[in-house]
Amino acid sequence: MKKQIKNTSDNRIVYLNNDEITDPIKVINDFFSYSWLPNHLKMLKRWRNDAALESEKSKKCSPDYIVYNYELTIKLIEAAWLLKRHKLGRLDFDDKQESDIAKWYIKTERKKLRDYPESLSIREIVKPSSVLKKMFRIHKLDGYRKILNTWLHNALSTSYIEESLSKSEVITVYEQLVKLFEATWLISHRIETKA
Repeated sequence: MKKQIKNTSDNRIVYLNNDEITDPIKVINDFFSYSWLPNHLKMLKRWRNDAALESEKSKKCSPDYIVYNYELTIKLIEAAWLLKRHKLGRLDFDDKQESDIAKWYIKTERKKLRDYPESLSIREIVKPSSVLKKMFRIHKLDGYRKILNTWLHNALSTSYIEESLSKSEVITVYEQLVKLFEATWLISHRIETKA
C-alpha cells in the first residue's frame, strides 16, 4: 500500500495552478508566447552545456535566466504529462498509407509556419501527440523533474559535478526535450489554426 501511494505522489503536478491543470494547452501557449521555438532550442542547448559539460570558460547563462527557463520547461513537461493520452494536433490521414500526402502536407505546412521542427520524424509530425506519450516511456514525470533539477543545480554551480549526470542520460533527456518543444510547437499552431 505504501508503494502505491508513493508512485501516485511522485508524479503529481507541482508547478501548474488549477487553471493550467484544467486547460494544459494554456501552458503550451504561454511557453511559446515567452519565446519562439528556435530561441527555446538555443536556451535548452546552452542550459545542457552549462549543466553537463566541463569547460574552462564561464557558464553562458545567467542564474535568473536558468531558473526561469527551468520553471517554464517543468511546466511544459507537466502539461505534456496531462495531455499524453490526448490526440492533439493530429493530421487527418494515416501517414503509413498515404506517405506522399503526408510529405506534401508537411512541405506546405513548413512554408506557412515561421519555424518548423527539424528533429521529428514524418510520423511524429503527422501525430505530434505521440511524442508526449513516448517521452514518458523513457522517464515518468518525477524522473524528468529530478534530472532537470540536477541540470539546474549543475548549471548554477561554479564547479563541474561530473558524477551527477551520465552522458547517455544527458543526451537522452536533451533529445526528448527537443522533440517535446517541437511537438508542442506544432500542436500549438494546429490548434490555433483550427480555432
